[in-house]
Amino acid sequence: MPQCPHCRTEYDSGQRYCQMCGSFLLHPEVGDTFCPECGIRVSPRQEFCHECDAPLKGQAAAAPAVEEQPAPGGQAAAAPAAAPAKGSQMMVGLLVGAGVIILLLLILVFSQSDKPSAPPAPAPPKAEAPAPPAAPPAPPAAAPAPAPPAPAPEAQPATLKDQLQGILAKMREARLNKDIILLMNCYSLTYPDVESKRREALKAWDNYDYTNMVFTVDEVQPLNEDNANAKVTWYVDLRNRRTGELISSTQTFQVRFAKELGQWRIRSLEEAE
Repeated sequence: MPQCPHCRTEYDSGQRYCQMCGSFLLHPEVGDTFCPECGIRVSPRQEFCHECDAPLKGQAAAAPAVEEQPAPGGQAAAAPAAAPAKGSQMMVGLLVGAGVIILLLLILVFSQSDKPSAPPAPAPPKAEAPAPPAAPPAPPAAAPAPAPPAPAPEAQPATLKDQLQGILAKMREARLNKDIILLMNCYSLTYPDVESKRREALKAWDNYDYTNMVFTVDEVQPLNEDNANAKVTWYVDLRNRRTGELISSTQTFQVRFAKELGQWRIRSLEEAE
């Protein structure tokens, strides 16, 4: 049986999430990708973490450090050999110079001792200089003016894809928590036969529990200021409430979004082939 690439727990083929650590089990050859918030293994295609709902962002791998190549052997060996020779020459020069200076000092001392010393001349009386007037006290330094506060960075406007992901995240929360009011609020007022969507959701919740839902958004196409199309793929894990059987499914839809009262909602959808 295959093993979870994170905790090495065996699982059945086709299972989407590890029952032991919750790691995403599909695409193991891509490598390990982890949520920056809770640390669980996730799919590289996920927009949100299936465990803590944190937004997922890729991180570039650190470039390998380049080792410094040693200098050629001939040059490296020549430098240490030249250093001792240069130091020896400097030491010999210092000793010779010191000997010459000492010899000159001895000659000067003996020549001065042979001359008769003249009596010292009396020093003239020193006139007392008047004390300088005291300087006026310096005025106190003015305190520097406080620097103006730095302007706060402007928040970047959310992209159209981010806005569409927001309404899909609400739909995911509604299905996981079985909140029919929040779910119906995700659909447009002009959605065709919206009442049938409400009945389908309640019937599904009677028979199944959603254990996890992950979605991806691709091919976002703005039509005008209040309408847009996108390709949405759902990865869903359910548990049969009667038998306890786990079921995993993947569905892709072409979704039409419309902005109503400042909020994006789903106006229509059809399953993509």
